[in-house]
Amino acid sequence: MGTAVHMELGELNLHMADEYQESLKESPFGMESNSGALVHIAKVSLDWGKKDIESSEEDGSRCKLVLNVDVTGMGVYLNFKRVESLITTAISFQALLKSLSASGKRTAQSRGGRSSKPSGKGTRFLKFNLERCSVKYCGDTGLENTVVVDPKRVNYGSQGGRVIISVLDDGTPRTASIMSSISDECKKLKYSVSLDIFHFTMCMNKEKQSTEMELERARSMYQEYLEERSLDTKVTVFDMQNAKFVQRSGSLKGVATCSLFSATDIKVRWEPDVHLSLIELVLQLKLLVHHQKLQVYGNECKEDASNMKDTDQKKEAPSGSEHLDKHKKRESIFAVDVEMLTISAEVGDGVEAVVQVQSIFSENARIGLLLEGLLLSFNGSRVLKSSRMQISCIPSTPSCLSDAKTPASMTWDWVIQGLDVHICLPYRLQLRAIDDSIEDMLRGLKLITAAKTAQIFPMKKETSKPKKSSATKFGSVKFCIRKLTADIEEEPLQGWLDEHYQLMKNEASELAVRLKFFDEFISKASHCPKAAETVDSSQERQVMYNGVELDLQNASNIQELRERIYKQSFRSYYHACQKLVASEGSGACVEGFQTGFKPSTARISLLSISATELEVSLTRIDGGDAGMIEVLKKLDPVCCENDIPFSRLYGSNIFLHTGNLAVQLRNYTFPLFAATSGKCEGCVVLAQQATSFQPQIYQDVFIGRWRKVCMLRSASGTTPPVKSYFDLPLHFQKGEVSFGVGYEPSFADVSYAFTVALRRANLSVRNSGATQVQPPKKERSLPWWDDMRNYIHGNITLFFSETRWHVLATTDPYEKLDQLQFVSGLMKIQQSDGRVYVSAQDFKILISSLEKLASSCGLKLPSGASGALLEAPFFTLEVTMDWECDSGTPLNHYLYALPIEGKPREKVFDPFRSTSLSLRWNFSFRPPPPSCESHLPSSSSEDSKVVDGTIYDSPYKPENVSTVSPTLNVGAHDLAWLIKFWNMNYLPPHKLRSFSRWPRFGIARAIRSGNLSLDKVMTEFFLRIDATPTCIKHMPLDVDDPAKGLTFNMTKMKYELCYSRGRQKFTFECKRDPLDLVYQGLDLHMPKAILDKVDSNNVQKAVQMTRKNSQSSAVDRIPSEKRNNMGGCTEKHRDDGFLLSCDYFTIRRHSRKADADRLSAWQEAGRRNLEMTYIRSEFENGSESDDHTRSDPSDDDGYNVVIADNCQQVFVYGLKLLWTIENRDAVWSWVGGISKAFELPKPSPSRQNAQRKLHEENQLDPKSEVLQDDISNLTSINHKVDSPSHRVETSGTLSSPSNSAKVKNLSFPSIVTNGSIDDSEEEGTRHFMVNVIEPQFNLHSEEANGRFLLAAVSGRVLARSFNSILHVGYEIIEQALVDGNVEQIPEHVPEMTWKRMEFSVMLEHVQAHVAPTDVDPGAGLQWLPKILKSSPKVKRTGALLERVFMPCDMYFRYTRHKGGTPDLKVKPLKELTFNSRNIMATMTSRQFQVMLDVLTNLLFARLPKPRKSSLSYPAEDDGDVEEEADEVVPDGVEEVELAKINLEQKEREHKLILNDIRKLSLYSDTSGEPLSRKEVDLWMVTGGRSTLVQGLKRELVTAKKSRKEASASLRMALQKAAQLRIMEKEKNKSPSYAMRISLKINRVVWSMLVDGKTFAEAEINDMIFDFDRDYKDVGVALFTTKYFVVRNCLSNAKCDMVLSPWNAPTDWGKKVMLRVDAKQGAPRDGNSRIELFQAIQFSFISPLLTLHDEHQAKIDVGCTLHM
Repeated sequence: MGTAVHMELGELNLHMADEYQESLKESPFGMESNSGALVHIAKVSLDWGKKDIESSEEDGSRCKLVLNVDVTGMGVYLNFKRVESLITTAISFQALLKSLSASGKRTAQSRGGRSSKPSGKGTRFLKFNLERCSVKYCGDTGLENTVVVDPKRVNYGSQGGRVIISVLDDGTPRTASIMSSISDECKKLKYSVSLDIFHFTMCMNKEKQSTEMELERARSMYQEYLEERSLDTKVTVFDMQNAKFVQRSGSLKGVATCSLFSATDIKVRWEPDVHLSLIELVLQLKLLVHHQKLQVYGNECKEDASNMKDTDQKKEAPSGSEHLDKHKKRESIFAVDVEMLTISAEVGDGVEAVVQVQSIFSENARIGLLLEGLLLSFNGSRVLKSSRMQISCIPSTPSCLSDAKTPASMTWDWVIQGLDVHICLPYRLQLRAIDDSIEDMLRGLKLITAAKTAQIFPMKKETSKPKKSSATKFGSVKFCIRKLTADIEEEPLQGWLDEHYQLMKNEASELAVRLKFFDEFISKASHCPKAAETVDSSQERQVMYNGVELDLQNASNIQELRERIYKQSFRSYYHACQKLVASEGSGACVEGFQTGFKPSTARISLLSISATELEVSLTRIDGGDAGMIEVLKKLDPVCCENDIPFSRLYGSNIFLHTGNLAVQLRNYTFPLFAATSGKCEGCVVLAQQATSFQPQIYQDVFIGRWRKVCMLRSASGTTPPVKSYFDLPLHFQKGEVSFGVGYEPSFADVSYAFTVALRRANLSVRNSGATQVQPPKKERSLPWWDDMRNYIHGNITLFFSETRWHVLATTDPYEKLDQLQFVSGLMKIQQSDGRVYVSAQDFKILISSLEKLASSCGLKLPSGASGALLEAPFFTLEVTMDWECDSGTPLNHYLYALPIEGKPREKVFDPFRSTSLSLRWNFSFRPPPPSCESHLPSSSSEDSKVVDGTIYDSPYKPENVSTVSPTLNVGAHDLAWLIKFWNMNYLPPHKLRSFSRWPRFGIARAIRSGNLSLDKVMTEFFLRIDATPTCIKHMPLDVDDPAKGLTFNMTKMKYELCYSRGRQKFTFECKRDPLDLVYQGLDLHMPKAILDKVDSNNVQKAVQMTRKNSQSSAVDRIPSEKRNNMGGCTEKHRDDGFLLSCDYFTIRRHSRKADADRLSAWQEAGRRNLEMTYIRSEFENGSESDDHTRSDPSDDDGYNVVIADNCQQVFVYGLKLLWTIENRDAVWSWVGGISKAFELPKPSPSRQNAQRKLHEENQLDPKSEVLQDDISNLTSINHKVDSPSHRVETSGTLSSPSNSAKVKNLSFPSIVTNGSIDDSEEEGTRHFMVNVIEPQFNLHSEEANGRFLLAAVSGRVLARSFNSILHVGYEIIEQALVDGNVEQIPEHVPEMTWKRMEFSVMLEHVQAHVAPTDVDPGAGLQWLPKILKSSPKVKRTGALLERVFMPCDMYFRYTRHKGGTPDLKVKPLKELTFNSRNIMATMTSRQFQVMLDVLTNLLFARLPKPRKSSLSYPAEDDGDVEEEADEVVPDGVEEVELAKINLEQKEREHKLILNDIRKLSLYSDTSGEPLSRKEVDLWMVTGGRSTLVQGLKRELVTAKKSRKEASASLRMALQKAAQLRIMEKEKNKSPSYAMRISLKINRVVWSMLVDGKTFAEAEINDMIFDFDRDYKDVGVALFTTKYFVVRNCLSNAKCDMVLSPWNAPTDWGKKVMLRVDAKQGAPRDGNSRIELFQAIQFSFISPLLTLHDEHQAKIDVGCTLHM
């Protein structure tokens, strides 16, 4: 076997010689062997010899030379002195060995011998075993106060490049002060670093070239001693367990070595004090080695250094072939397997960071790592978490063949793959403060390290060499994540409360239902008769519960059952809580009040963004910084124009693919945003503007526990932010977006979360109370909209194949039913600076108005039954935002001073702060573009179509024909729902919109920024809606609604709206006028209204399907009727269903406040962008036919001129109206439904009653009585009423008003004697004006078989108002002055406002025709043809039209005077005036019959009975009250009020039962047990939810009956009150207003025809009728006629004059032929007396009398009429 050596050493101590001698001197009696030893070894065992070793080689020798070394215990104790001695000794030995090796080499070279090769017979195996080892170093570090140079590198971009600033503005060097945070007396800090090793084993096999090392545990401790023997800190720097390292030679081709490192647990701790202590130690050792080398080697060291430089220079630039050869060398493989890795560090003052990995595995660490259980946290709050993540480095493929041929360096791509990655923003984690603290820590460490280096090892730095290009280059970064989630953590208290509120709400509703039924059951049982109690009655009061009979007369039993219900409800709530999966949270709330609140996993996040199958690739932008600047210039024109320099640029090309992308707010019903199959290829650049050198301030930064650095930093607010520039086209397959006013508190929470995360804060634990000295803030921060303009730029485009938008109609964010939806096909959304453009195909708007009505009645509609509100094949929306600011260049967002300016700007934000916003919305609804028309049915330009042999107008389309034009399907219930929806979204509950301003738990009230709100900044709002063509269909709920099928068609519709604050220069401090409506315009081209009874109505189908007992019959009946109607009719007249049409219809309203230039520019831009044609071009090429006649707007004779007087002007060209009974009923029903939809909601009857009683109590206040007495004491004198139209002088004395407590019917002339009128009597205030050009009204007569056509050349309707301020009681003052009663003069003269409303109608060239309908049934409607101005004057008549009235002018005016005060009520005055110059009528008896039938049966006929409310869901069991009775009955009738309140209570109970049924039906029946026969009575206690629902349904039947009874009782009360009201009116009949009627006709001619010839004619000239009724109901009438002739036009008449006037002598003085005077007295007891009736007739001649029988007739008649 050979020689074997075995050696054991019991104890080995290595001492320093000088220390050992000194210790011997100090201890003459001896000392311990290991005291003060440098190295102490307890036991060493050494074995060396040959041993049998198992070998895989067959011919190899099994006996190898092995060396085993076992060390039981070892300790190494070092300090700087000992290390210095060791290094000195080591360098000396190194020099000695070097000299010996050099002499040996020279001897060998002189001998010429060859070098011997290793024999391979030496020691082949080495085993080293170390049981315990401890290495400890004790030293000290300096805490001296020093000053170090602190230069700052600045990049001025294209205006200066990179510059180092080392001198301040005052010329002093830029330095930083390093100070000790403890007393100045302590200059040194002692510390110790120890390393403890347990059971270390190393095996080395030289034959296999393998090395194995095993370590059970290794731990390193760092301790600091501020004073002797007092431990201040103790830190575990490193702790590793069960580590193993194996290295072997590579067996694979191309692999040199294979290494494996594994460990079960590794913990690493980094602290700045440890770092600085070790840095100082390294610097001291480096200085020591340097000095020792200089002493030992002398000049040889310098020569060696120069030789080393030469060799380095030769190795610097290898050729390309050498690069390739280098890569072809055999590589090494390093495998890693770590079960747990924890790295913690104090990365800043008050910032703790922890990185934890549960498993690290890699077969080759150079290629990639597999991480499992990755966790990153700051200050105990988890920020990043991933269950599995793989980081790989792979070579990238060359982009082209040329790149592959060039011998360039290898490019590597980093690929990060993750199974699931969760990024979390913990609750109230201040990320900005953490980033600032880390940045300050790194900078402070750098300064302290530089100071230590300058103090310990001040060697001159050699000139920096240019960096060598690396052999490997960085290519791209790819992220492949199966599921990525980024969320904002919810406040634990908020999340817990929201979640448990929903649970408790469900249980509370069930509990309320159980208690309600239980109380009713107990009440019935307790009201059993007790007088004759028998055994049977006592048994009836016994109930069985849990096998025990309970007596319901016992209060304890009742209480027990009640407690059972409560316990059962709580148990259900407890089980529901147990089903919630509690979330672990991020760890942000581990202390304080919110620690105990643990929301579930579904409610842990406030805002979450999740993506599945996410693949993101980031590549460099070609050209580096220059390429990124080119991208910026393309995306931002301001950057290109001003050549903006940039100091920092980060950018990359982005290639993105994702499966699903979702943005969720809390656990709301709908996601905020969701999309599928997303992809993107774009680029993102982050750039920071270069600025001049910023002002500097001093900042104290604590580094570790013992040091503080006072260094300079830029003042807050002087560093430009990093802005983002996007060029991202995003494509998605399907998108979903939701919004609701209930989201706004969540948005406030999200804003607050980002505010906390991004605000500056002091996280220091060593300097928490100190405040940084900042320069005074000169200006406010920017609002969020200016921040968006400042930070976000570029183009972002979204493409969707289909979208669905949800806008909730309630404040509940968990709402599922009540919502407005936008549905579209292909959609494109493009966002750029100041502009948003949206285009969509197959656009639809769906609302839930019908579903809401059905749900309120407990019904459920089938899916898709309601249909779409709006359908448009093509939809576009363009939103333009034009901002104005003080700088005048709102697009220039580079706010900070440029480097060439040399100094910072005084104001940074104020010039950019928005002072004005012009917001423009342009909506456009179009038919499909030409590219899409191939698959749509072709549309003809004609008005009619032939389908199955039937001629239809354009609206008559079969159901299978798709809509090719924008169509609006709307009913009254839809309008009411839309109004409610708009009010809720525009003006939501106050606390929802201002949620962030209200105090909340743990959140300090934020100081208001002082900025203007966005509604104040907005100075202009423009809205344009353009639809070409347009179809509007009325969708009533009732099947028998007369307005069913009402359809409006128009070739083009345009609506324009403008709100403005006026023309002024807006500044931040200026006074702003309110945002008022200054312009409103509506243009309708060729509108046409018809009644399409054949068109299907989805709404009515849905209503019929939900009615009881008629579901099957209703659905099957409607289509069959339609088929019968369509099959039986072969031809429909073109006038069937016709209502009205016109060529052009406009509405204009223009205010003086509008900016005419900006308004006209906006209108011109709209015409240019939407390719609108002028109105003239549409009508110039019209034909003379009936169908295609168009009115020329140029023929309006100046009517189309719009004046900026805020008057709403309406222009109608070529109006044609067919007025029949059917059309009248349809219009009346449609207008009634629309008016009800726009009515303001009325308070409930109970609230009205309470308000009325409160008002009556307030009226009993003594102050109000005194005021009324003062007014009633006013005396009046006689007054004469004069007006321009009043021509009758009334005599008599008007009685003064009665002195009543409350003045109701006070006479206005008796108290008003003088007034000052503010408005001009000629102009007044115009409200609206209607100009009609060539109107035609076709009035249909059913009985007379004819139509009466009334036409005019033009017409005008004008409404004006006049306001006056009148002073009351001047006569009292004058009378007091005359009588000398000065004491009676009141101190204040009362004033009263007097308003006059005027409504006037003017018709020019009015003429009338009559057309029979029984002559030619196929003739259709007869209209007057269009005659252009250029054509000759011809008679405008049709084939069957017969003229009955010659053209004449008519003028009509209606005036209403009204005034008064709350304490002084005056009757209104009404005036009616009619003037016409010349009326000539010629008609036959048939024509007269048609006209009379039209007047009696159509125009003056009684309107149909008002329909019941069209806003409620029609049902068979409705007990609606007659509405006309409600109008007759006044408010305040006690019986009616009580009946209404009773009905209101019944309806409320009915709704509550329906609501309970709906709530309990949503959840499964989990509670309750099967009931026995004896426990049936207590079903509400032991039964489940299904049992409760059955009980509620029985209650619902009872509630319906009660509601019907209450409705019937209310109807009876209304009828009774109405009858009493009518009787009271008849008894005290008195007009409620004063009235004037004036009728003046210059000439009236009436001719009667027989067989086309005139046989009689009557003519009246200057006919005047005036009627005046004053405020005391005294009426005076006057009728005069100047000329009256009756002619006999028969051919054989003896005399043609039946009655003719006679010219009276001039001395008679009479100017009239007939005069009638009448006077009506004041009513008494409901009767009005005729006090005067006088008829005077002058000068007429009758052929029956001779000329000598001329006489004058005078009749005085006095009579009394009983009304």
